[in-house]
Amino acid sequence: MTIEWKDSYKIGDPAIDTDHQHLFELARKLVVAQDLETVRGLAMDLYKHTRLHFEQEEGAMSLCNYPGLAAHVEAHNRLLGRLNALSEEIGKGQLDKDALDALMNDWALKHIPYDDARFEVYLHQSS
Repeated sequence: MTIEWKDSYKIGDPAIDTDHQHLFELARKLVVAQDLETVRGLAMDLYKHTRLHFEQEEGAMSLCNYPGLAAHVEAHNRLLGRLNALSEEIGKGQLDKDALDALMNDWALKHIPYDDARFEVYLHQSS
């Protein structure tokens, strides 16, 4: 999979969609980066942005008493665990581009359209 944002990944919340687009852009840059310092910097940016995004998303879920919060936090922790493992390898001077591609594939094709979209459906039904 080429790491590329597609409008089909939008879930309908402009702030969340913008965050997701930025995460994809960081991941895309990471996969094509050639020198180790660039790779390390991008990996750090991706990890920091991901943590911030997840915290914001989970905070929004908590505020509206989203019943799927615990499961969503678990899904975030699994994604962060994989990203952390990749970051550790990058810290050692190695980048498994296939593993990064697989992570973004799972994120784009599973987490965003299913897990994140369920939250958006809940918000619309609760309004």
